[in-house]
Amino acid sequence: MSPTELDNRVGQALVDFSTGGAFPEEEAISAAYIDSRILPTALRILNDSKIELEVRCLQTEIRQVSNDSAADVDDWIRNAKAIHDDIEKSRKLASSIVRQAEADEERLEGLQQQDGYVDFLTKEVHYNTQLLSSLKSIQRANDLLRRVEVQSSEHNIVDALHTLSDTFTAISKIPLEKTTRAIRLLDNRSFALRDRIREELLNVWNDLIHVQQKNGIVTVTIHEKRPDKPTTLNDAIIGFQSFKELDTIAKKLWESLDVAIFKRRMDIRAEDLPSVLINEAKYNFSGMMPVLSSRILEVWLDTAVPASLDDMVDYQKALAQVSDFASKLDSMKWPGADSLQDWVSNAPKIWLNKRRETALDWTRNQLSFGVGEPQFAERTETRMVARDDGQHIATTGTTVNDDWDAAWDGDEPEPAEPGQNGRLKNRSSLEEDRRFSEVTTPSSNVTEDNEDDAADAWGWGDDDAAEEEAPAPAPAPAANLPAEHASLDRRISPETRQMTLSEKYWTSSLPQPVFRTVVQIYNDGAQLTMPQSEHIPVAPAAPGLFALPTLILAMYRAISPYYYTNEPGGNMYLYNDAIWLAEKLKEFVASWNSREDLPPRAYGMVRLDSEIKVLESFGKRAYTNELNAQRTIINDLLNGAQNFFQQSPLTLSTVIPPVLSHIRTQSHLFSTILPYSASCSATGSLVNAVASKLITDVFDLSDIGVDEAERIATIISKVESLDDLFLPQNNPSNPSHPSHRRSSGASGKRIGNYEEQSTETEDQIPLTPQFAPLWLKMKFLSEVLQSNLKDVRYLWFESDLSLYFTVEEVVELIGLSFEMNAQVRSVVREIKEKRDPKGLGVGG
Repeated sequence: MSPTELDNRVGQALVDFSTGGAFPEEEAISAAYIDSRILPTALRILNDSKIELEVRCLQTEIRQVSNDSAADVDDWIRNAKAIHDDIEKSRKLASSIVRQAEADEERLEGLQQQDGYVDFLTKEVHYNTQLLSSLKSIQRANDLLRRVEVQSSEHNIVDALHTLSDTFTAISKIPLEKTTRAIRLLDNRSFALRDRIREELLNVWNDLIHVQQKNGIVTVTIHEKRPDKPTTLNDAIIGFQSFKELDTIAKKLWESLDVAIFKRRMDIRAEDLPSVLINEAKYNFSGMMPVLSSRILEVWLDTAVPASLDDMVDYQKALAQVSDFASKLDSMKWPGADSLQDWVSNAPKIWLNKRRETALDWTRNQLSFGVGEPQFAERTETRMVARDDGQHIATTGTTVNDDWDAAWDGDEPEPAEPGQNGRLKNRSSLEEDRRFSEVTTPSSNVTEDNEDDAADAWGWGDDDAAEEEAPAPAPAPAANLPAEHASLDRRISPETRQMTLSEKYWTSSLPQPVFRTVVQIYNDGAQLTMPQSEHIPVAPAAPGLFALPTLILAMYRAISPYYYTNEPGGNMYLYNDAIWLAEKLKEFVASWNSREDLPPRAYGMVRLDSEIKVLESFGKRAYTNELNAQRTIINDLLNGAQNFFQQSPLTLSTVIPPVLSHIRTQSHLFSTILPYSASCSATGSLVNAVASKLITDVFDLSDIGVDEAERIATIISKVESLDDLFLPQNNPSNPSHPSHRRSSGASGKRIGNYEEQSTETEDQIPLTPQFAPLWLKMKFLSEVLQSNLKDVRYLWFESDLSLYFTVEEVVELIGLSFEMNAQVRSVVREIKEKRDPKGLGVGG
């Protein structure tokens, strides 16, 4: 027996034993050796038998359950059949309902079609009704238009106008759009008839009233009615009223009468004219008097008002004649007399207005001529001065307290002045130095002035005027020159002497006519206040006449800046003109108050103090604005807000020459306009701006090498070439010397601008430090940058470095220029310990 067969039979024997308890009958099976090899086969056979047994058991159980529930299954089958029958019935019922619904929709659609047809018929009926109404309205309007045509052809204008009005009303009530062709045709026809009626009305009017001029004879014909036409004059007036043209027609009639009769007889230059005759009827012409009165005022009387007191006799005659004429009109009870009486009673006011208009117009015309040819001017003043100051005054052109430039305190710095002990004061810090040439916005007061120039020009807010920048006064003699330090401690001799100072400058042609006008007005006002002038009709206008110069000066301040801007150096001309005009007004006020031929009330009429202050402020503001503009240009050329020395060496070498050229150009321009002191002060302001920029930018550097220090020193040396712009006035090499200026035509033996001058012939020291306070500080900065540590120590302790730099600034310069070591720290310590090496009591 093969092993496979043995395995199967052993497995079947195990099944039989398990299910029936039977032992195998074959010896081979029962005596067979069972090992692990046979077990998988035996277990598989057992498992198959188990599955088969479970299936048989389940089938047996199912049969049992089926037998038990056979009655319930029959009931379920019967119920299912019943439900199926009900479903079939419901399906049939639903199909019937659907068929009925479809039939209802068809009927509803038929009803909707019928309703639409009914609506259509209704609209058709409404349309036909409207059409009928519109056609009837059109027919009625057409009938009215035909009636208008008939009435117009019969010259029955009034009836035609009434009918035409009904026609327009009928057309407006037609229930159609205005763009409908029928409406447009009716409108066109109506307006055509309206124009036709208007033309007919004009023809009727011309037949009834016409003005004819032939062979020098003017005929005015007026008919109440023409025999061939039914329209009367009243009907024509009613017709023009309907056209709203009655005023136009009446105006044309009046103009015709005016041209033919009245205007020719009111012409002052007209020769003898024929008289006016009225035949057949007399008309009341009183209604024309208001127009005639207005014509008389405009044509005759306004031109009869004189602009001065010279023609006052003729003016008085005119007033008397007008008064008589107005009285005649009052006696006739004609209108128009009130305006004539007002003209007579308001004679002072009318004359003052005429004088004001004439003066303002004349001033405006004079200003419109522009700057014109420059005019030579000279300011002379006699003073008592210390004998030792005479030479300095003759050199600088100003005294210590020269009030020509005394108002300077804007953006320009005050130069170092001697202290009570006669020694120089020190600068407080670099921040103060930076304020000297600030090129940004001026002080708040000046800014407000600039923003409100128009208000200031008219004299408003004079009480709030602030001090503004004006030419700086020259400081005490050689205040900043180290070479004269030894003489600063000497006491000034109390001996004084009289000295006459004279400064020459140039003004434009603008202020002279303004001054002459002001003087003439005040003289006329003085004449009106005289007792012998009380009979003059315009004498009450004297107070108003005294107020007129204020308007003249306000107009000058308001208008003149426009004309100054067209001239190079216009702001400087404006400054000179304003100061010249202010001084002339001061002289006039002084002479006015000293006159003995004036009545008492005339002395208090001239109130020019506030105007003089405003003029001075006006001129100084122009000076300040010019310097601010020039400093801004210089600052822009010097790299603006950026550090000037942080540019390339090539750029640095090309930037400085344009700056110096610009300053020299402006200096020459200033010297040909301003007096010497003001010219030097203005030029010094520009130079100071350059020095301030260079000094500030040096201190803003992080460090300064040898090469960079040499470049800075070279640039400063180029700037120092501007020294020749500040040579003393009597030095022929000075560009400001009279020999370099335009010929003044002045006579007299004077050297420079003064009656006294020095007899020295040697080269004189430039006065640059007096007009550019940062000049020496810039020079010492150059010295420090080119010096070694030992030289810097010498400059502080032995020279004058401490006069222009604070301790902190010198220490900062040392830190920028030298590497910190023991020797440098030792020098810094010595400088800090001796903050005032000169013993001036102003330690940095």
